[in-house]
Amino acid sequence: MIETDFPAPPADRPGPKRRFSPLLFVMILLAVVGVGTGGYGFVTLMSYRMVSVPSGGMLPSVQPGTVVLYRWTPLAEIPRGAVVLMDLSAFPDASPGDGQIIKRVIGVGGDQVVCCTLDNLITVNGKPVKEPYADDDDGSGRKVYRPFSVQVPPEAVFVVGDQRNNSRDSRLYVGMPGDGAVPLSKVNGVVVGMGSTLSADPFPQTTAFVEAGLPGDPVADVGFRSSRNLVFLGAGLVVLGVIGTIVTVARSAGKRRRAAAIPPAH
Repeated sequence: MIETDFPAPPADRPGPKRRFSPLLFVMILLAVVGVGTGGYGFVTLMSYRMVSVPSGGMLPSVQPGTVVLYRWTPLAEIPRGAVVLMDLSAFPDASPGDGQIIKRVIGVGGDQVVCCTLDNLITVNGKPVKEPYADDDDGSGRKVYRPFSVQVPPEAVFVVGDQRNNSRDSRLYVGMPGDGAVPLSKVNGVVVGMGSTLSADPFPQTTAFVEAGLPGDPVADVGFRSSRNLVFLGAGLVVLGVIGTIVTVARSAGKRRRAAAIPPAH
């Protein structure tokens, strides 16, 4: 038998090498950061709640049907002048289906609240308070006042509506058990915004009580805006990262296909 020499088969041609892509890493990192940022913003935003105001007791500050944003305050005492969401079950004549309502705090635990001076102003601990947000007109051009004097018990607030002649509030229950004061356990939150969670503007806070010489700064909570911005920023980063990842992977795959299609040099 004659041995025939055959040429050795050509060596396998190595395919194009996969190279580390810094751009791909950046895009993936953007998406991961976006998930973290948006997730944190979403979680903190969920500590705020929305409620629609059903009645006109807070006119002219809040129109009926207005959606307000509220959040429970960690403060030991809710500041005077704050608008709060409370359970109507705090009042002696409450019915099971009464639900919730928003009112303005004009006295906190320990305060002596009296209505009214000769200038038709309430006094808190002897200091007259000018309330530019209050409307006392009875519709005929006169101002109507319900006189009262109350010592607010500890861990409670005394609340009134800005529409003073048409509001179910603490004044109606002075002389009854509790003197109309609302226990803090019946206060569900402090109103901090007007509008839905994703579009609310800060709720106007009054400095009337501070200007009267009473201690306690107004509520300053605009955290919902920061949380909302984090949600939008996070969503934008995720979209940018995902699109960038897809484009980068597609371009890399295209380069490898083109490199593989080039015939080997002889």
